[in-house]
Amino acid sequence: MKRGNGRLSEGKKRAAEKVLHRVLLDVKPTPNEIELLNERSNELMGRLKAEAPRNVDILLVGSVARGTQIRGTSDIDIFLLFPKTMDERRMEAEGLKIAKRVIKKGGERFEIKYAEHPYTRMFLKGIAATADIVPAFKISNAEEMGSAVDRTQLHNKFVNSKLSQKQRNDVRLLKAFLDARSVYGAEARIEGFSGYLCELLVYYYNSFIGVLERMAELKLPLAIDILNKGSEKHNVSEVVKRFNSDFVVIDPTDRNRNVAANVSLGSIAKAALAARTFLDKPSVNTFYTEGYSDSWATGLLRKLKSLDMEVLLVSFRLPDMTEDILWQQLKRLGERMAHELRQHGFPPIQSLQNIRGQDAIVAFVLERREKRADVIAGPSAIMSGASEAFLKSHDRHYAMFLDKDKIISIENSKYATAGDVLRRIISQNNIKFPSYINKKGARLYSGRMPVRYQALLKEALEDKAVH
Repeated sequence: MKRGNGRLSEGKKRAAEKVLHRVLLDVKPTPNEIELLNERSNELMGRLKAEAPRNVDILLVGSVARGTQIRGTSDIDIFLLFPKTMDERRMEAEGLKIAKRVIKKGGERFEIKYAEHPYTRMFLKGIAATADIVPAFKISNAEEMGSAVDRTQLHNKFVNSKLSQKQRNDVRLLKAFLDARSVYGAEARIEGFSGYLCELLVYYYNSFIGVLERMAELKLPLAIDILNKGSEKHNVSEVVKRFNSDFVVIDPTDRNRNVAANVSLGSIAKAALAARTFLDKPSVNTFYTEGYSDSWATGLLRKLKSLDMEVLLVSFRLPDMTEDILWQQLKRLGERMAHELRQHGFPPIQSLQNIRGQDAIVAFVLERREKRADVIAGPSAIMSGASEAFLKSHDRHYAMFLDKDKIISIENSKYATAGDVLRRIISQNNIKFPSYINKKGARLYSGRMPVRYQALLKEALEDKAVH
């Protein structure tokens, strides 16, 4: 990719380096933390090796293995690599069996989690970190993959062979920078930049500052070919079309994968705004937000009310399932509700959603208004059959006009308020609800609401805010 001219001046570069040195003191794990993590990782790997067959490799992966973890957030990821010739179901069962056998009684416990394969999450004694024990197939390239989880061992090898120690610290800075804007993490709730994507961006643009300079002048579509660093050996439009995305980072270990596929346009926008803010005035404050502010959100809600706007909130109770699945379903439901509101003349200014435990909300910020009439555009009067059918089905109109050849009907409004639209949605079957979200028990609130839903609403508002 060509680089822009938005470089830092020498003065601002010195100021930025001073800020980054200060922030790194906070985000880089202490020597004691690193030593403890390494000690516990090695000890656990030793336990697993003693229980696993000789043809199973034990591999430490993730940010701890790559030296890109942030202080206080380090979890241990260990892969049990089985021969590719083994049956997949047997591999999964053997992986769980081996992990369970190493659990120490009287201090350690475990949970079975589910991704592409079921895996074991261990809660270790004497350390504020969990350990994920993940079964996978041993591979040497992407063509041998049995599932996406197998690719992680290739990521490990690439990152460890490419990043310098300074770049590993720059990855830590980038993760902290993005996390301060709630856009670090590829989970469905966040739709942000994964740890691996942060590592690739620092490698490609050489440094944390290099990544920010590119973000600050970002123009979409953008296609980054990691293996062709420093040259343009690809056609952007072809790459964008192939991956059906305006932001593509081709995985150097699997050229059929876009590492940035989960990054939303909103996350890109937040990152670009924050990058310009930092480059214009390097400050420690860019890395440290006040976080969820109840007083800020409360003040905003009061202001919206004074501007004759309203917030409508629909609450749900969720089953005990993986949040990623529930978040995606809640998002789809919110989009369907927003579509219905627009269709009936109540376009939301902002749509919000949030989940905590088994509580979920979908909320909308709208202009407070009542509507007595609907203006319905019909077919051309020239169209025989269609025009007669429209006249017949809209016979209870106030008035009908022709706009050139189009028939326009003015009728009594089906819904007087946005609340009426939402009440109809949760009481009837006019839109399809996703499989794990039951509308039975759904409640609509337009004013006072339970404290737990207020908290979810305020948190969602804070997350959408531009700092």
